[in-house]
Amino acid sequence: MRNKQLEKRSRFDLRMLVFYVAVPLFMGLLLLQVLKLQWFEHDRYMLQAEQNRLNIVPTLPVRGEVIDAEGRGLAVNRIAYHVQLIPERVTRMDYTLHALANILHWSDVKLASVRKRIEHTRADRPVLLDDKLQWEQVSPLAARLHHFPGVDVESGSYRQYPYGALASHVIGYLSLARKGDLDAGYFPSEFVGRTGVEKAFEQQLHGVAGYQQEEVDAVGRRVAVLKRAPSKMGQTLQLALDIDIQQAASDALGDRTGAVVVLDVHTGAIIALLSKPGYDTNRFITGLESDQWNAWLNDPEKPLLNRAMQAAYPPASTFKLVTGFAGLEHHARLATGSTFCPGFVELADRKLRCWKHSGHGKISMHQALVESCDVFFYELGDELGMSAISDAAQEWGLGEKTGIELSPESRGSVPSQSPYMMSAIKNNASKRKRWFRGETMITAIGQGTLTTTPLQIARLAAAIANGGKVLKPQLLAGAQAEVMHQVDVSAEQLNVIRKAMRSVVSDPHGTAHRVLANSPWDVAGKTGTAQVIKMSQDRKKIISQAQQEREYRDHAWFMGYAPYKNPKIAIAVLVEHGGHGGSAAGPVAAAVIRAMAAKDHLVTTGREP
Repeated sequence: MRNKQLEKRSRFDLRMLVFYVAVPLFMGLLLLQVLKLQWFEHDRYMLQAEQNRLNIVPTLPVRGEVIDAEGRGLAVNRIAYHVQLIPERVTRMDYTLHALANILHWSDVKLASVRKRIEHTRADRPVLLDDKLQWEQVSPLAARLHHFPGVDVESGSYRQYPYGALASHVIGYLSLARKGDLDAGYFPSEFVGRTGVEKAFEQQLHGVAGYQQEEVDAVGRRVAVLKRAPSKMGQTLQLALDIDIQQAASDALGDRTGAVVVLDVHTGAIIALLSKPGYDTNRFITGLESDQWNAWLNDPEKPLLNRAMQAAYPPASTFKLVTGFAGLEHHARLATGSTFCPGFVELADRKLRCWKHSGHGKISMHQALVESCDVFFYELGDELGMSAISDAAQEWGLGEKTGIELSPESRGSVPSQSPYMMSAIKNNASKRKRWFRGETMITAIGQGTLTTTPLQIARLAAAIANGGKVLKPQLLAGAQAEVMHQVDVSAEQLNVIRKAMRSVVSDPHGTAHRVLANSPWDVAGKTGTAQVIKMSQDRKKIISQAQQEREYRDHAWFMGYAPYKNPKIAIAVLVEHGGHGGSAAGPVAAAVIRAMAAKDHLVTTGREP
């Protein structure tokens, strides 16, 4: 009995010993942890607590506007509301998205697009769900925001292009930031320039983002705004473009496909740069439907193509001016002499024909330019050789990019006699060891593999008008002239070509006399009619007979400058499958020059345009 009591006592004492040792040890450890948390790691946990209580929300900058030469808005901002969501704060994503779809009347396609956008965005970044909304549309949601943690309605601005398709290829368009943009520091709700001026001057237009520090509750709802750092609006850009001249060019071109470029001959300022058909850039702002995008891509008229600088065409008889300069520079016999045009030139077993089948008779270079005689320039090209022609073309700025800030830009193609430059010729072999005389002769009249853009041709006209300065085209108003290179041409040589260009309009036999002789400004110019390469058999099978007839028509050109004695503008007009240069492109140039002269008269008389 006594032993049992002793045993119980011993066990009790052992337990008490463990208790007396363990409790102080546990309390000591607890005290150390408290000291660690309160003293050594206080700052770290305080920061985490603040981050849980506070939220940093970026405030997006207002994008800079784009205006024309007279201050009219080409790309402007309109006030509206937008709905955004921060994924990590949304407790029930499916429920929230379906509820928003019902309130905001989203289609299934729109809902799917929103889901995809959220999936490709960081959970802590705001995602733009809907934009360009009026208060009547968002007020039902704003009244119930407490039911949707992580969702917010904010006032802001959205991009609008008042002139739509008229200036679409110059101004370009925006779209929501993509993965590459996010990696570069953009926010998912931001719009980024994709083409045109919007892309070329993205850095200036974008502005600088700000932020606001918000206090939020346990479910992420904003309680108060504690601190704000305002965003900075992007720069307003004024272009040299005059939307009135752009409209006059568009009206004159009508429903036809083509391009019109108008430059200041002294500075290279772009007064008009039109490509038709265009497209409505406003469609991109809230996300373009795939059906519309595919319709544009598959449209045979290619509305997304900027024909003024991205498409290259045979320059046709406008190139005879370059061949003429080459003849004068190399003191070719024909440059100061004459030849007889019977309507063709015999070359081996074939005939190269003049456009005038009955021939021009005895003809000098002056009259050959006025009446656009092919035979004269076949023979002049044969006398010069391809190397001299190609050197002259490059000297006058053809076969190279103009340097305009817009992209992409075609450099066109200037063929060379070198076999290593023949890969551009599409035949059975990509390169040939021989260059044929006939190829030089057709190049001399602007045909064959030679191609140029309307912008290059307008720059050529400006260079002839300003004394040989090949200028960089300038988009911004007030930009200083930038001479890419100076052509080594004498005043005498310039005078020969300029007189011939003037006679193209003033001489009753001139190819542009009928449409431009009564222009309010004296015009110097050159027409061109570019033959169209025969389309493939596969292409024939999928288009109608009416389309085939149009496809086979020649391209119509007009280029020139005005006024003749004190030049102000240079112009190039290209009408795809328009037919003859004088009858198709000439009237477009006449309408643009009338519009320019009218505005110039208003300015010089002190009246408002």
